[in-house]
Amino acid sequence: MPDLDRLVAGLRCRDVLSDLSEFLDGTLAPARVADIQAHLAECDTCARFGGRIGAMVEALRAERDDSFMLDESALTQLRDRIQLAIGTSR
Repeated sequence: MPDLDRLVAGLRCRDVLSDLSEFLDGTLAPARVADIQAHLAECDTCARFGGRIGAMVEALRAERDDSFMLDESALTQLRDRIQLAIGTSR
């Protein structure tokens, strides 16, 4: 298991993984995006994991059926559950 508390380019791997969903969605502030990009440029572990997740997200987006879209409430619940799962697996 990788060391999620490793500090690379001013961010811990744990923090990068915590923001990965928003990073991929393009909803983070530009400064945070730049921080994460700097971390990914120097951290092979996060870059590989993030790259795999990113490729999976892109594939899902390409195959998605827009007739089935979650409303904002459902999206919020899903994000909350993901964050809870990430938090409890640490």
